Amino acid sequence: MSSATKEQDRFTEITSSMTSTASSPTTERHPLVLKTIEAGKQLLCGGVAGAVAKTVTAPLSRLTILFQVHSMVTTKDRPNFSAGIGQGLRKIVERGGILSLWKGNATSVLHRFPFSAINFAVYESALDAMHNNRQEKGQHQDPSPLVRFAAGATAGTVACIGCYPLDLVRTRLTTELPGREHYRGIGDAFKKITRAEGILGLYSGLGATLFVAVPNFAISYTVYGTLKEHVLEDELFYNLRQVVHTENGKRTKMGFYLTLMCGAASGGLATLATFPFDTVRRRMQIQNLHIPQDQRQTSYQQITSVIRKEGILGLYRGLTPELLKVIPMVGTMFFVYEFMKDTLDINRQNGNVHKRFTTKN
Repeated sequence: MSSATKEQDRFTEITSSMTSTASSPTTERHPLVLKTIEAGKQLLCGGVAGAVAKTVTAPLSRLTILFQVHSMVTTKDRPNFSAGIGQGLRKIVERGGILSLWKGNATSVLHRFPFSAINFAVYESALDAMHNNRQEKGQHQDPSPLVRFAAGATAGTVACIGCYPLDLVRTRLTTELPGREHYRGIGDAFKKITRAEGILGLYSGLGATLFVAVPNFAISYTVYGTLKEHVLEDELFYNLRQVVHTENGKRTKMGFYLTLMCGAASGGLATLATFPFDTVRRRMQIQNLHIPQDQRQTSYQQITSVIRKEGILGLYRGLTPELLKVIPMVGTMFFVYEFMKDTLDINRQNGNVHKRFTTKN
């Protein structure tokens, strides 16, 4: 063999070695990069699902808020915004046109997108951490209701605190009366609230909100997860389940109607348990706008004041449109969530998430 050939072979060997060495770290990093991409997809799914669901149910959401705070902002001796849901919706349209049903919805979407994204992501992380800890102790495989409750409470707390200023601005924009608007938009609202009330003004009513968010999401996730396990195992619901063929074999998941029923049950129970606190938090959020400083009340004072003036049912004003909102909202949210996961191909590569919310292998 000639010296030229030997040199060529040696050069090829060195080059191959360098290429192998250079590609090794990339190969090692690839699972981490893939995991990051999947996490981003997961956040996107939760955010889009929450935003779409919120937009679909925005008219009922606005009507609920107006029922809750009407006795604070009205100049007449009428504690009720209207005698019924239909009359209330007509009243909103007559005052501001059909688009006024979605007044404040841009802020709602800006709030709901990160709120839902953070909520789902934190719930997943918290549930994984708690569930893995239980598995290490040799306890049963499926997450218990207590674990789901704790994970849901954690998710609700983190998402609520992180996105609260947008929630407060949304409430104030939603409750403005036609011809008596204080803010010209989202940016103007942030500017004026900060200038008049300071940074802490953006967190007015946070305590009452946490009293709503923490038990609400804890109950909702617990009920939904428990019902999901039941309907995917009970033959009574066989015709409402779907079988999906994947590269890893068959996978059973809930159909749209099962998702709707489980979501409606979880959302309804959570709403019934926390609605009085929701009424108080809405009133806390807007009192700085409508009530003189020396007449503003704490959460406890709000509760006692409502009960004294309007009775215990005063804490439940707006409950009917809220319950009517829960069913389509939760159903839409999980339906869009499923659709987004299928579209972004998350189910196949992120089986734990899919199983936790929608499947049973």
